[in-house]
Amino acid sequence: MLRENIDSLDLSLARSLKSKFDEVKVNNPTHAHGAVEALRALEEMVNDPEISALAGWTTGIAALQLDGQAEAAIEKLDEAATRFGHLGQPLLAAATQINKLHALTLLGRYKEALDCGLRARAVFLAHGDELGAGQIEQNIGNIYFRRDRYQEAEDFYRTARKRFAAVDDHKQLVQIDTCLGVALIYQHKFRDAALFSARALERAEAAGQVLAQAAIVCNLGCLALFQGRYDQALNHLERSRRLYESLGMLHESAIAEQELADAYLELNLAPEAAAMYARAVPVFAELGMRAEQARALAYHGRAALLLGRTNEAGALLNEARALYAAEMNTVGEAVVTLAEAQLYHLEGNYTLSAEAASRAEGRLLESGNWERLLTARWLCGESARAQGNHRHARSLLIDTLRDAKLHALPQIEQRCHTSLGLLASEAGELKSAEASFKRAIALIEDLRALLPSDEFRTAFVTDKLAPYTEMVRLCLAYGTTELAVEALSYVERSRSRALLDMLSGAVQFRPNPRDKFESGLLTRLEELREELSWFYTRIDEAPNNKASKSAEAIAPLREAVRERESTVLEITRQLQHRNAGNLNQVEPLDIERLRLDLGAESALVEYFSLDGEFLAFVVTDEKTEVIRALGSEEEVARALEGLRFQINSLRLGADRVRRHMDQLTGRARHHLGTLYDLLLRPIEERIGARRLVLVPHRALHYVPFHALYDGAGYVIERREVSYVPSASVLRHCIARPRRALSQALLIGVPDERAPLVRDEVLALAPLFPEASVLLGEAATLEALRERANTTDLLHLACHGQFRSDNPLFSALHLTDGWLTVGDAYKLDLSCQLVTLSACETGISDVAPGDELMGLARGFFSAGAPSLLVTLWTVDDKETAALMTDFYKRLLSGDAPAAALRYAQCQMLKGRPHPFFWSPFILLGRW
Repeated sequence: MLRENIDSLDLSLARSLKSKFDEVKVNNPTHAHGAVEALRALEEMVNDPEISALAGWTTGIAALQLDGQAEAAIEKLDEAATRFGHLGQPLLAAATQINKLHALTLLGRYKEALDCGLRARAVFLAHGDELGAGQIEQNIGNIYFRRDRYQEAEDFYRTARKRFAAVDDHKQLVQIDTCLGVALIYQHKFRDAALFSARALERAEAAGQVLAQAAIVCNLGCLALFQGRYDQALNHLERSRRLYESLGMLHESAIAEQELADAYLELNLAPEAAAMYARAVPVFAELGMRAEQARALAYHGRAALLLGRTNEAGALLNEARALYAAEMNTVGEAVVTLAEAQLYHLEGNYTLSAEAASRAEGRLLESGNWERLLTARWLCGESARAQGNHRHARSLLIDTLRDAKLHALPQIEQRCHTSLGLLASEAGELKSAEASFKRAIALIEDLRALLPSDEFRTAFVTDKLAPYTEMVRLCLAYGTTELAVEALSYVERSRSRALLDMLSGAVQFRPNPRDKFESGLLTRLEELREELSWFYTRIDEAPNNKASKSAEAIAPLREAVRERESTVLEITRQLQHRNAGNLNQVEPLDIERLRLDLGAESALVEYFSLDGEFLAFVVTDEKTEVIRALGSEEEVARALEGLRFQINSLRLGADRVRRHMDQLTGRARHHLGTLYDLLLRPIEERIGARRLVLVPHRALHYVPFHALYDGAGYVIERREVSYVPSASVLRHCIARPRRALSQALLIGVPDERAPLVRDEVLALAPLFPEASVLLGEAATLEALRERANTTDLLHLACHGQFRSDNPLFSALHLTDGWLTVGDAYKLDLSCQLVTLSACETGISDVAPGDELMGLARGFFSAGAPSLLVTLWTVDDKETAALMTDFYKRLLSGDAPAAALRYAQCQMLKGRPHPFFWSPFILLGRW
């Protein structure tokens, strides 16, 4: 078009194109690039030095702001400034230096940037150009901000703002209010930060400035993170990242993702945070953004610390320190020193921790960042406490607590209360300790209450269980029945709370798309699940495929699975970032209501560990008491390891060891007897003939209590046994509506490892008044989803797999794919019982806070009040017989626990080895 109209091309067109570029660069990068290309073409066709100057200026700004290429920007901007100078246009030459100052700042060339800025400002002031002078001052403020000198940055920003307000430039006011907002956030001047950010966002939205909106929303996310408002932080930061991605701005997207990684790190999602920092570092390195690179490396080092990768953490922190030194950023170096102090603290080297934290404190004070400063002070106080220097520790911690309250930092406040509680407890000041621990718990639960998902809530408490444990210790120290009940309430408040949140509806886990972007994410999730199902099947078939037996052949499949599973979890979190948590926290356990639920025929035994020794709370309709001095965690672990060895000796089939079965049974009984003596013998006489409802703790989730052996018989021969993740989860299960088992959905997928599944399902169908049978090709995921909410009982007989490397991807194999824990979440169950008649369906990874990560979690969350699952590989033939006995008794009127006891005792007569009869356990309502 330009060539066709070459006679009409002139300087006015070049100015119009530059003006168009300035208009659209903040919200339409595609059009902005188009304006640059048109200017370049115009420059080639018309020999005009001013057109060349305008083209160079515009090209430089585009390289900087749209592409993040600072070096290329400086070259073009210098060319433009020279040309404008030769043309006798000093103001335009100075204007190019506004952008050059920004580019030099990004490259860490701060002295050059300041000299450049001050020269340009002098030109603007000499010509009475308040707008140009303000833009220079804004960029000088940016220099100080990048070096973590927030007060100096604020001073320059405020001066610039006065100039922009004087000329009533709304576009520049958006930018400067954004800058002021973030400088104030990092000084913890939250009220003013919120005012400036809100004002900037209102103007940016009114003007349709998408780029400015992305920056402001990112700042609001940082503000919410500092204040412990994690739901708002995740929401804002995710929104900011999406805005940058929509604009195709790689460098800004990396910054937004880094801020999101900071939130993840705060919430103890260290693996996810580390992966995000690892992605950001090379982006910043490639673009020459040294300050951002240093920060990402430093925080990556902190994430590595949490993951126990101390060598990697040290290397990352050293690299970050070197970059900060090159930036002449002493505050950044102090941030690295603070991370090293945290490393020493984790290693138990409290002297070095205190020394490093103290060195960091002075520089951090200069920055005005109270979160980092008070973290350093808390570390000094906590290190002093750990070393027995109580007076110094108390003084430091009280001062830190005061400042944490003053600057609205509940995260630091919670740590101080925990440390002060430990300090008071060690000094025998029990009332003071109690007050501190209770305040710490209240803060933890307030912070946790608004987290938007199960994953975030589970991770958050990982390092915050100490106050709960110490309150249990304090309550038990008094030795009264009333305080035993209170101790149990604190155990419950620390146990399986994320699962309970899902059961109560406080957390939503079935995402509904709210816009086109989220619809795209859900579509991608479905694609990934289909791909994963294909890979799972290939890996599952590999042992029977001669061509795929080698580890080398399977390795690429496993790597493909890991990549896709990681992407599934990442997208799932993205969809959850915008969820709002439920303001209504889960009600604490009502012990009196629990006693009524248990009645005269049931006793609940809830285990807990203090200082490596197990104790048990025993709750009946009559009383609550505590049994102390049970086995140690170390003793239980040894006995459990021996039992696993004996159970695993039959995994490959009983026929090959038939001649040694009596001897193997005796060995299994030996370990079961040891576990009985450690865990149950002191308790059984307290519960009489009652049904036993067990709440295990830590490794006890892998103990088959019903199979424990007292020397004369197994526990199951004397009483019914069921299991629950917590007493609160039991109460929820009991509250589910009850109805008769009329309709059954029986699903079976027979294969060469379980050829009798077909016989099992067909034998069970006639037992029910109404039974829908899905076998073989009919046993699909879609069929399960369609019918699961209309049945009273769901029976799944298929191959199962527990994934110790990634428990939430534990799965059941249906004909057309694999049903994972995440898929189970989305089922809408109204049944009374779910039976997972497959191998290892009851195994879960036990996360801190006794959060069980496995298939049982998925089906509980979907609405099942009772689950029949397995602890290890099951024998195909014996399982079919046990299921027939179980369902016959169930349909004759027995409750699930009673029916299971009958079926196991029947099998025990002919198959005494526990491998055959004891893998099945009942979870939830008995």
